[in-house]
Amino acid sequence: MTSQASKKADRIFVQDGRRAYRRRFSGTEVRIGAVVLLALASILVWVAWKGAHPDPSLFMLETDLSQTGAVQSVARGPVPDQLAPAGWSEGSLAQFDNENLYEKIDGREGYYKSFGFERLYALSLLASDDPQIAVDIELYDLSTAANALGAYAGERAPEARPDIGETGLTHIDRNALYLTNGRFYLRAIGSDESPQVVSLLAHLRDRFQSELPSEPLPWGFAIFVGQMGMEPGSVSFAPTNAFSFGFAHNVYSARLDDNTELFVTPSTDAEVDALAQDYRAGFLQYGEEDGDLVKDRYRSTYAGARSSGAWVVGVRSAKTAAAAREELDRLANIVRATPLPETGDTEATKVESQDEAEPEHETDEH
Repeated sequence: MTSQASKKADRIFVQDGRRAYRRRFSGTEVRIGAVVLLALASILVWVAWKGAHPDPSLFMLETDLSQTGAVQSVARGPVPDQLAPAGWSEGSLAQFDNENLYEKIDGREGYYKSFGFERLYALSLLASDDPQIAVDIELYDLSTAANALGAYAGERAPEARPDIGETGLTHIDRNALYLTNGRFYLRAIGSDESPQVVSLLAHLRDRFQSELPSEPLPWGFAIFVGQMGMEPGSVSFAPTNAFSFGFAHNVYSARLDDNTELFVTPSTDAEVDALAQDYRAGFLQYGEEDGDLVKDRYRSTYAGARSSGAWVVGVRSAKTAAAAREELDRLANIVRATPLPETGDTEATKVESQDEAEPEHETDEH
């Protein structure tokens, strides 16, 4: 039996698949078929026409939507007046809080809320000669300077080198400006990298730096970044349980490299020596004494802590004892002349997103 005959034999009800057994077709079926074909043809024509004539509003920056009335204009708050320089025009200012932040940055609002988000001010500046050239501005009120620095650190590219001021950090990266000043974090993103946009970003940097409400850098940044010249991205803050020590509160730390870490915490004249001994005892849980330091029995690195004025300074994971003592001396000399932070000025927010502290060694000994 041929293959064709076999397939035909397998058919139970219709032996000839191409043969029509109906003597005639209903006129209703023909009309319905014609309507369906006409509808499909109409849809095809409409899609082709819309593709050739797109809605111009689809090409607007997000903040430009506020100019169409989609977002109600609000008071300027901390945004400087007459922000647009010559050759630029300013769109309507929009404001978002915890209830409607998702309308502006859906899917990203959780990041800013983790840094104490209170309010977002958003607007666009448009080039007068070409509205397609624009800079989209987002100004976040994050409640404390530590939070603003934390949000900035999480979005700063590793290769970016910020300028350090008395009240915040800033840098321009291609078509974008990032800036912190006190409790505020600013992002200004341009539509291109043209000299016209870069010049506007520099203008915005100067205006916001000089006119935003400001406050001094948190004491940890003032020490590690301002006085020691370390990278802002290397600094972190632990309000409690630093290094998994239950007694360790309000500790700023900064990494010198992949291993060595310096830390500092304020105390009182009466308690500072005892607190330094607590850190030493903590390090001895997984090490042994080596003069004024503790040598890690597992990693062969060095740790130590000492008092300097009313501060406790320390080092962890230094490769050599000499390097550990050198860094301790350098940090101790700096903080000795640094005033203690005011009461309550010990931020309870991590400056940079980081995992919860974990034990330094996974052993049964501690």
